[in-house]
Amino acid sequence: MKIKQADFLIYLIKCVLGTIIGFTIYRSYPQVGQWCLLSIILVLAPDRKDAFTLATNRIKANLVGASIGLVLVFVHSINLVMICIGVVAAIIICEVLSLQVATRTAVVALLIVTMHKKGEYFWDVALERAMGVVGGCIIGVLITYIFHIAILKYRRKAGRDASI
Repeated sequence: MKIKQADFLIYLIKCVLGTIIGFTIYRSYPQVGQWCLLSIILVLAPDRKDAFTLATNRIKANLVGASIGLVLVFVHSINLVMICIGVVAAIIICEVLSLQVATRTAVVALLIVTMHKKGEYFWDVALERAMGVVGGCIIGVLITYIFHIAILKYRRKAGRDASI
């Protein structure tokens, strides 16, 4: 099997596995689970050679976005201006941390944390969403790590170049 086809198949398997895990969490804890599932899929990467780097960059970006969203709660009630300030802050922080490739992930995490239905207590909603985002990122990076360890062992056993 060609490397490109193998990478595609591995990506499909990682996404299905991530979906199963995320959906299982969603069934048990719907509020946290929905954001966990989204974050798992956001963290997984299709390209094997950059998957771990991309996953760790995305987890950092998710933490940036979720953190900014939680901080905004203490500054002012969430409205369009506050969300725009959060978007600008997320983009600037990602630039400073050299996370440009994952800036969109940070902004999405910010939006996930700050957007909520009217009548719901914002702090609970933001905290649940932040926990879901962080949990999903951790699960996604663990899936990436486990698959890369398995690939590395397989390649060593097959006598191929073991670099990932």
